[in-house]
Amino acid sequence: MQRKLTVSTHSQEDGELRVSALELPWSDLLLEIAMTTAFASLTEGTPILEASSLASYVSFFALVWWIWASQVAYNVRFRQADWLHRLFIFLQVFAFCGLATFTLDYDVTHDLSDDVEAEEMRETRLQIEAFGEVQRPWINVQRARSSRLPTLNARGISVTVGLSRVFLLVQYLIAYYHAIRRDGNRILPLSRHSAFLVHIGSLLFSTACYFIAFALIGRNPSEGDQIAKFCLWYIPLFVEVAAHFIATSSRFCRGRVYYDPRLIMARSSTVFVIILGQGLDSITNSFQFMVGNISFGWGSLGVIFCGVCTPPRMGSNRAIGGFFCQFFFLAAVIVTLQGIAAMLTAGNLGNALEVAFDFLRTSQSVMQTKGFSVRLNESDYASTNIVGMLQKQGIALESLLPYINFYISNASQEQPVDYSLPFNALLQMDLYIVETIGKNLDLYPDSGLLLAQYVAIDNASPKNYTLVSNETFRDAVRSTIVANTTPALWFYAAGGLLLAFMGVLMLITQEPRDRYEWGQILSRILLGSATISLSGLDAYVSDTPKILTEDWHYGGSGIWWLATHSWILPPYALALLLEQIVELVLSHLAGRHLGEILGSYADSISSMARAGTNSPTPGGVYSKTGTFDEDGIGRYKHGDARMKRSNFTDSDLEQGLESSYESESSNEKDSDGEEYRTGSPRPVRRKFSVPSRIST
Repeated sequence: MQRKLTVSTHSQEDGELRVSALELPWSDLLLEIAMTTAFASLTEGTPILEASSLASYVSFFALVWWIWASQVAYNVRFRQADWLHRLFIFLQVFAFCGLATFTLDYDVTHDLSDDVEAEEMRETRLQIEAFGEVQRPWINVQRARSSRLPTLNARGISVTVGLSRVFLLVQYLIAYYHAIRRDGNRILPLSRHSAFLVHIGSLLFSTACYFIAFALIGRNPSEGDQIAKFCLWYIPLFVEVAAHFIATSSRFCRGRVYYDPRLIMARSSTVFVIILGQGLDSITNSFQFMVGNISFGWGSLGVIFCGVCTPPRMGSNRAIGGFFCQFFFLAAVIVTLQGIAAMLTAGNLGNALEVAFDFLRTSQSVMQTKGFSVRLNESDYASTNIVGMLQKQGIALESLLPYINFYISNASQEQPVDYSLPFNALLQMDLYIVETIGKNLDLYPDSGLLLAQYVAIDNASPKNYTLVSNETFRDAVRSTIVANTTPALWFYAAGGLLLAFMGVLMLITQEPRDRYEWGQILSRILLGSATISLSGLDAYVSDTPKILTEDWHYGGSGIWWLATHSWILPPYALALLLEQIVELVLSHLAGRHLGEILGSYADSISSMARAGTNSPTPGGVYSKTGTFDEDGIGRYKHGDARMKRSNFTDSDLEQGLESSYESESSNEKDSDGEEYRTGSPRPVRRKFSVPSRIST
């Protein structure tokens, strides 16, 4: 479908150009899906668990999102349905595919953290102790390769983003060329088309920065090079964002082309739905690993979606400002959804590990009661449900006992008798249960320190007290829990920011019409801030929290207690429910009933579908405040034409409120300083004749 949309126009003397852009939904959808696929590949290659992976995810998403957002900002003003623009869409999709290539083991903190190097050294030491010195060359080669991947990823990302800037730069140069050609080939003075030059200059700066970053990283970047890389990656983003505001400012530039708010909202809505779907896919993906492994209690899941959709009528500056600020909202959405998925997985793991702890406690109690020299048998567990619990995990009790009994007999033959051997053998079998649970839940590590701990204990003899002991086993189990529950440390911060950004975006995109809308905004911000404060539950927890007690029960305090007992999500669900109740109460106090809310929302959707038309559609009316929505959207300030409910009849509402505006002879200005007439059914911008249109 192709639909010609004319941007609001002013005279050439006023410094604004008229451009006929084309809406191409299928091309836009292709670009949005490619963008979502690029950062989704990072989720699969780098799960958001630790702070470093969270930083890597957000920083990568910023680059991916800006490639998409900057292209959309061009499309809604200049894009045509010709082969050239379709070629550039293909090239940008190619850029997104290139970014997806460099997401495996992507770590933005590589070479900047001493903890990473210490962890790698410990991993190497455990592997050598487990396999012997003969494996050192192979271990060193693998470590060299793993340390090389982040550098290759950074260089690949630099050149890919740089190429995307080149593609966009060429598009602006083409638009600039046609603007000059339609202006009689008059290039001088340059101020005649300074808005184009602002975009071109910012893109030249960005292109140079990304290619300099590619050269700077090199093969063996230093810590200073890594810091410089951050500057060269993200300063251009701020420069390009500033360029969009400068290029649409009547104070600084001529040759301006304003943004159509409806087109921007349509693109924002589509990409939000796609991102939401990708996040929900991450959540539901973990459900398949629950079947046959654990029980699913009522407290293990609490997800409530709330919020009132109020598409605002806004000026060009508000539109582009809200569009760019949406990055923070989308980042919070993605991280929160990933956090929910991680917390569901952590709750599943916490419940499943109870099987391993029950087996360990029961076996240890039986050995102490019968004596360490007496062999274990299945009847010792008859009074418990351990046999059935192990079977749910795919483990047979009779496959565990022979190994333990072998070392019970072996311990009696030692001189002196060493009854630590049976207990060490028990620890090895219990770790086998832990590993099996991890495989069942798709949580078994592919590499890293945790895998090295598993391998070291599994391959060692119970007589090796350096590798097999109560301390090493406890450390391995604690690492298993921490590795999968660490998102609890930042989940409330991400979820709270999601609520707060909802309020901030509402404030950016429209001016509140009354105290009830102010209450809605403030309730989101305040409740979001309160949710963020829950992250303080771990403020006094040490770097090595005591998650397990001496008798193998979950312990700890604050955030770790909530994580291991599957109570991270219910408080957040309660916060969302409370916000929903507050907004419904405010809607009731404002005189807007449920039917009016739904009617207004439906009208707003239909009005967006008629983008570019001027037909009015009645929206909802606040009976107690006198404010109203036209087309389900709008904002009205002091001095604007207002509509009182008492001024209307039923026939007025049926006719679309056409005869209900107060006629005023004076002209008023909107938030962008653009004049419109107030004596008509809706604000109408003054149209001026323009000699020509830009056409590519």
